[in-house]
Amino acid sequence: MAEPVWSDFACPNPKCKVFGQRGLASIRPHGWSSKARAIRCLRCTVCNKSFSERAGTPFFRTQLPADKIVAIAQHVVEGNGMRATARLCSVGLNTVLRIAVRAGEHAEAFHDQKVRHVHAERVQADEAWAFVGKKR
Repeated sequence: MAEPVWSDFACPNPKCKVFGQRGLASIRPHGWSSKARAIRCLRCTVCNKSFSERAGTPFFRTQLPADKIVAIAQHVVEGNGMRATARLCSVGLNTVLRIAVRAGEHAEAFHDQKVRHVHAERVQADEAWAFVGKKR
């Protein structure tokens, strides 16, 4: 397995001078949060704040394996109901609801970060095609 690039991470401490800045060499590995599940602890060398590599993701502070969280999210995205998703993934309904909320909040924050400064001059909406059948 390839070693992760630590410069892809940013310091989560709002009081740090380099808060939220990616691509800096200020993030270093600092041990393991859960060596059995290979979750690394990272540290900002500017403010000495330690944090998990899962911080700021839907995987943060969960006991479920990552593949089960991904499966839950995939079922929800495909339009399965929450109860059906719970049965298919062998987890509780509250777990599915919690993962769906976390994933939705993460997607919303990602969208706002990437699309915030887009100013469209011209928008073209495509037609939605549908087939309507007639029985008689």
